Amino acid sequence: VQIVGSIVGRVGELHLFQRTPQWVLGAPNAPITPEEQATYREDPATMRAVRDELSKTFTENFANAVVNADSPILEMLENLCRMNLETVEDPELRERLRPSYRAACKRLVISPNFYQAIQQPNAQLVTEGIERIEAGGVRTRDGQLHELDVLVLATGFRVDRFMRPIHVIGRDGVDLDDVWAQGPSAYLAVSIPDFPNLFMLNGPNGPVGNFSLIEVAEMQFAYIMQLIEAAAGG
Repeated sequence: VQIVGSIVGRVGELHLFQRTPQWVLGAPNAPITPEEQATYREDPATMRAVRDELSKTFTENFANAVVNADSPILEMLENLCRMNLETVEDPELRERLRPSYRAACKRLVISPNFYQAIQQPNAQLVTEGIERIEAGGVRTRDGQLHELDVLVLATGFRVDRFMRPIHVIGRDGVDLDDVWAQGPSAYLAVSIPDFPNLFMLNGPNGPVGNFSLIEVAEMQFAYIMQLIEAAAGG
């Protein structure tokens, strides 16, 4: 979603191969002005206050809403997503972009311009499954070859891999692949027994659905610094 909005105005043709429609919440993403940047440089407390207010708004509204199926705030978010989808003028395209599940059942996608971008004359939404990648482009299951100069992979990631394929050896030669043979686990998502100087951000059970990954990482990093200070005798 973010890639489409960023490049559609810079390419001759854009083909978006959509595996699953996503609910998209429209939200402004205005650049920070030079005047605001100067204010933040001169008074870091001002920037911190803005950051804290955004965090509070997120936690007290969005984050709490998505764990309560009957939340009025969640209902409001769903309505905003539906209203955003209605900005797609072509009814056939609109329905191909419409998810079959409630908003926030999957990680909610936020974009100020996705629906505007996918409606551009040079943009094409492809919902047919991909058969294979060829030298000339992408061939879909209907036999059509979508000729491409550049293929951008934004297909997600393996949520169970973490630092793999890095080979990690701990105390007394213990191998992390052996420790995690039945599945990744860690203490508070940041540390693993027998790996005394290994600390992780967003380790096992660290990443969470609709919450801010940055805020989770900040809390984990603060805890890791306590561990390092304790180990250093501070």
